[in-house]
Amino acid sequence: MTDRRIVMLGLMAGMSGLAAASRTAPAAASVSESDAQAAIDSFLDALFSGDPAKADRVLAPEFQILRSDGKSYDKMSYLGALPNHKVRPAISSLKSTGHGGIIVTSYSITTEQTIGGQPVEAVAPRLSVFRKEGDRWLIVAHANFAQIG
Repeated sequence: MTDRRIVMLGLMAGMSGLAAASRTAPAAASVSESDAQAAIDSFLDALFSGDPAKADRVLAPEFQILRSDGKSYDKMSYLGALPNHKVRPAISSLKSTGHGGIIVTSYSITTEQTIGGQPVEAVAPRLSVFRKEGDRWLIVAHANFAQIG
């Protein structure tokens, strides 16, 4: 009997703690589609330029990319392995979520590019994570699902 009472008291205490926490939790900050579009555009514009200095300005220090061939790069190694775009990529099927200064985006791009001298699949999905620093969005993580070669 005592064991049941202790369990019930524990459950009631946990439920009231959960209710209190949900009342004090901050509301999720909404992220507009224009914020997401601006973040992606700054990244793609820097890549399209082909200039490592421009790319450096939009990559967060903790940046990582993972490509469909399994190769991953941190910020410094990626700056030495930038893709070569022949046309400015076009974005479609944009979905974004965010909270505070973080945006997570999934989208497809249509482009004509090479990576390491190999042609890249023209239309493929991407996943990018950005964080706000001051008045600009820095890309933290990126997954490129386009087949290479």
